[in-house]
Amino acid sequence: MFLSIFLVACTSDPLDVDVSDVSVDIKFERFEQEMFAVGSEQEMADLNKTLIERGGELYEFYVFDVLRSGSVYDDSIGTYLYYFVTDSSMKMAYDDISAEFRDFENEEEQIVDMFKHLKYHLPDAPIPESVITYNSAFNYGVISTDNTIGIGLEMYLGQFNRIIKELGFPIYMKEKMEHEYLPVDVAHSWLATNVLGENKGETFLDHMIYYGKLRYLIDAMLPDLPDHQKIRYTEEEYDWAVASEWDVWQYILDMNWVYSSDMKLNLRYFEEAPTTVGIEESPGRLGQLMGWLMVQQFMEKNEDYTVLQLVNETNEAKFLKTYKPEDE
Repeated sequence: MFLSIFLVACTSDPLDVDVSDVSVDIKFERFEQEMFAVGSEQEMADLNKTLIERGGELYEFYVFDVLRSGSVYDDSIGTYLYYFVTDSSMKMAYDDISAEFRDFENEEEQIVDMFKHLKYHLPDAPIPESVITYNSAFNYGVISTDNTIGIGLEMYLGQFNRIIKELGFPIYMKEKMEHEYLPVDVAHSWLATNVLGENKGETFLDHMIYYGKLRYLIDAMLPDLPDHQKIRYTEEEYDWAVASEWDVWQYILDMNWVYSSDMKLNLRYFEEAPTTVGIEESPGRLGQLMGWLMVQQFMEKNEDYTVLQLVNETNEAKFLKTYKPEDE
């Protein structure tokens, strides 16, 4: 009897799964190492041709939209990219990338494990064919196409990095430019682009459920990661938000916001910001955290629901009915 109880306790978490038999094949490439190793404009032009073939749509986006260097097919692209890799600030950033991400083996293992978990829960979900790292000149963290993930590694050098300290990013953004948030951003980008798709919700509740599903899927992909990292909060921000859940929900109910389609309201509660406007001492994106807690409660109270059923569930009333924050 004791053994039975022990086994049930050990398997009660639906996201604690064995993925040892799940296989995914993801190729990893360090484009920044190749680009910053060139010694001339001609070498860069030659390298550009091979990166077009290997990086495809993502590389084209990287050069044109991220670096703003023009089309990869421009006759002068070798010159433009050579200016980029010989710029003193970018060379300094590359040196720091090389120190922080000397190999990339731990990150590769973690990313592969993430997608094994995704495939376990959603067998038909798309899996990236490749992950490409580069120096995005402090423009983008993670970008996903339909088959590739791009990571700007300089965005994860840490808030006390010698360059990041001098940049004009707000403090709340610098605090999240840490190595530990990289896997969460990879999962977020891929899920939003290729699994859940764009958030097309109109009401406050729509947004809560969308982001609740998204964060629950991140939890499924990274079950061993601390919860505060999964929502991109500091520990203090996360603890405050969870402790304030009942008060915030009552405030939302009192203001009749659950079915509101006010764009300004949705921006206040779901988009990146130093704080959730109107709620003193709160972190930003409080609506995302509330949505995650709502979905967690729904899944706890519907133990027979799979992650696939959660993703496909469109009846908002089911989520609202089971959501009962506790008054602490």
